[in-house]
Amino acid sequence: MYVKRNVLSPMGWFTLRYLFWAPFLFLFFYFESFSPFIFFNQLETDLNVFLMQQWIDFHAIPVTMIGPELFFNHGLHLTVVNECNGMAAFFLFLASVLSYPTPESPKIFYALFGYFVILLANVVRLVGITYYVIDHPDSFALLHEVIGRYVIAGIPLVLFYFFSKHSPHRRRTDKPS
Repeated sequence: MYVKRNVLSPMGWFTLRYLFWAPFLFLFFYFESFSPFIFFNQLETDLNVFLMQQWIDFHAIPVTMIGPELFFNHGLHLTVVNECNGMAAFFLFLASVLSYPTPESPKIFYALFGYFVILLANVVRLVGITYYVIDHPDSFALLHEVIGRYVIAGIPLVLFYFFSKHSPHRRRTDKPS
């Protein structure tokens, strides 16, 4: 006699695990008001600012950057804050990787790979906005709020697609006896 043990489909289990991991990651690492590990978010912001400063200095972009603050010749002043560091996109990707039914080694590889891809994409996004705002300061809101956010939000979806297509699935253990 066969007794079905799993009442949820694989997609149901994935969703349930995702609904655990996403809030967990945000609560413990992202939200300033009650996160015990908020310093990771600040370190990520500092890394983004450092990489952005290196890019600006190397390419001699006509912008003055002092710490996380950018000063433009036309008077615009921007500040790179914790919400600009791409961690939200990474946590959404990481939650989906942790929730996916696959062995641990592909999860570790793709989590690290995804982190570096999102970090690089975010720095390119920040520098791209800086480049464009030099000549078109009125375009900042469109670039930052619409184009930049959709691009950085789409990258975890693309990464997860490749992860799900190229990682092995766990075998189901609820076979008839």
